[in-house]
Amino acid sequence: MKIPFLAAVLAMSLAAPPQMGIVTGGATGTYIKIGEDIKKIVEPSRISMQVLESAGSIQNVFDVRRKRGVQLGIVQSDVLDYIRDISDDHELKAIAAKLAAVYPLYKEEVHILGDLSLKTLQDLHGKRVAIGPQRSGTYLTAKTIFFQTGITPSKEVFLGGKEALDALRRGEIDAMVYVAGAPATLFSESTTADDKFQLLGIDDKALDSYLTAVIPSGTYKWQESDVKTVAVKAVLITFSYAGEQCQNVAKVAKIIRENKAWLDVNGHPKWREVNLDERLPKWPQYECVAATNEQPQPKPKGPDIKIVR
Repeated sequence: MKIPFLAAVLAMSLAAPPQMGIVTGGATGTYIKIGEDIKKIVEPSRISMQVLESAGSIQNVFDVRRKRGVQLGIVQSDVLDYIRDISDDHELKAIAAKLAAVYPLYKEEVHILGDLSLKTLQDLHGKRVAIGPQRSGTYLTAKTIFFQTGITPSKEVFLGGKEALDALRRGEIDAMVYVAGAPATLFSESTTADDKFQLLGIDDKALDSYLTAVIPSGTYKWQESDVKTVAVKAVLITFSYAGEQCQNVAKVAKIIRENKAWLDVNGHPKWREVNLDERLPKWPQYECVAATNEQPQPKPKGPDIKIVR
């Protein structure tokens, strides 16, 4: 017996919306704000999006493959270098081989804060350095930079953020690594000239897989000159899913592209730095997303743009 046409249409309209998840970062970080912005623009299209906190890039790599209901994650662009060159986790390597970029996001500068006796990255050799909690984005960047430059601290301390800053202030460590878009709130709000800290320059040819960057003088009140450094890109990633998940991720990507002008005005300020057409070395774009790029896109409508449904 055939289902009447109207009944079929009603059944389709009552179908449950896609259930999707995105793993981000800590509760006060930029990653989770970006995830919440994506949730705002996709839910009018009947996509149920859960935004999840996480401990960092490595956890997010695992979660986009293993965590139920999660198809998207935000990681640092150097996570693949870390997994390939440093990690001995075979499962992690297998997952990483099938990761793909949805879109590149914004740039995050590598800050190395130390006392006045230190000047450059090479001065960290034989020093006590806080490199972030294990498996965090800062941790994997610090480990990758040390691997690529041959620098060996006398002690690597797994502290991040305020804990690392407090340890530096007490003299328990000589320097700390912190990866965040400049100006980093931690340094803007929690350091003064009285601390007698400075940012160390990073200018090493061995780090050619990183983006070059400059933290301009005055970015922090106590910073008197420009500081050369390197930077990573935050990347919205997925696993190489097929079938329904391919369609769902592609739909989210299309909604992001169609609402980029809205995000620039109403979302986190870092959206203004995002170039959705940029391509990153070592990061292939997910083929299901690339297919949507070939479709005609709406012209930007300016600050009053409505969320596309």
